[in-house]
Amino acid sequence: MVFDEVVRLKENPNLLRLLGHYVEANAADREAWADRVMELPGHDAKELSRWHGELLAFGWVEQNTGVVAAERPGACALCYRSTAAGRRTLQRALAEHDEELQDAA
Repeated sequence: MVFDEVVRLKENPNLLRLLGHYVEANAADREAWADRVMELPGHDAKELSRWHGELLAFGWVEQNTGVVAAERPGACALCYRSTAAGRRTLQRALAEHDEELQDAA
């Protein structure tokens, strides 16, 4: 059985939303790091941590834990950015979603 990453994103809209956040955060500058999303309304920290783990495991984001420009209480500053694989997978998932909506109409 082949695992389809796009299916995983489409099955979990929160994972899709989280990846979308990081893709958008460094859209203008692929080298820019974004602060870690610390809250997602309606979800606890454990779920959010698990989704970040999935993003890292799939190689959709990379983590900067070695050099932190500024520390802020309650924040993980400048520690994630999307990868080329993450941007491609998100683009495929959104394109397939759009196709499914057109087919349903």
